[in-house]
Amino acid sequence: MNVTATLLGQMITFVIFVWFIKAYLWEPLINAMDERTNKISEGLASAELGQKKIESAKNEYIRIVQEAKVKAADVINLAQQQSNAMIDDAKAISKKEAEKIIAASNHQVKQDLNQAKEKLRQDVSRIAIQCAEKIIDAEIDESKHKKIFSDGMKELK
Repeated sequence: MNVTATLLGQMITFVIFVWFIKAYLWEPLINAMDERTNKISEGLASAELGQKKIESAKNEYIRIVQEAKVKAADVINLAQQQSNAMIDDAKAISKKEAEKIIAASNHQVKQDLNQAKEKLRQDVSRIAIQCAEKIIDAEIDESKHKKIFSDGMKELK
């Protein structure tokens, strides 16, 4: 056997092998990696948007609570001014009325807060489902997905 012919054959085989890898494996692999990178960045953008919505809801909650406190303080001051002008019986009635208004305001604030939280949960759930769909499209692994989904549900609670 001729060593030169063997080396030449091996070089030709190696060149064909490298060409085959580049043509049929390398570019699809790079494309798949680029797609995965894009999906991950979209998921991160969605998560960031969710965080912004959470912050917005939190700020709205703080604003509503502050307005309710101001309104409640105004109601209390008005009730106290009226109660000072009335007899002792009228004082008790006006205080009870002020407490009812405060309780109603607090109840309304709690309802608004619960509605905002529920809306936020729905938005986060929708985003989580979209992320899960993207993950499933990219890679199907049942055990990983169950863990990701359960972690997401724990965060929502």
